[in-house]
Amino acid sequence: MKKYILILTILILFGWGCGTPNESGTVALDGPILESVDRNGALEFNGAVINNGDEAVGSVYVVIVLKDQEGNILEANSVSVFEEGSGFLLFPSERAFFSVTLEADATNVFSKDVEIYYENEADLPPPS
Repeated sequence: MKKYILILTILILFGWGCGTPNESGTVALDGPILESVDRNGALEFNGAVINNGDEAVGSVYVVIVLKDQEGNILEANSVSVFEEGSGFLLFPSERAFFSVTLEADATNVFSKDVEIYYENEADLPPPS
């Protein structure tokens, strides 16, 4: 039970800090996500996102949530497509690659949800 509370708390704090997924779909997955299991049994998800909009965006995060057959969250993890605090932007038509590793047992994973969070350039704090 503590594990679920921790995962839920992380998702809420992450969502509160970054807002909700933008409904305009400016940043989207660019093709399928490659799923694999490494030699230690960890699940690896590799893919790319693309900025389909007309403006640059920053603070781009990909969140992957793994669920069991009953819809319970097994594990969730997120990754920034840029180094945190770098101030890098994803410009229109630009792609960025990501890789996320999760430790959930692959035999228990029934489905996954993928969400992309980002901020429009105008909403980003000025560089320091």
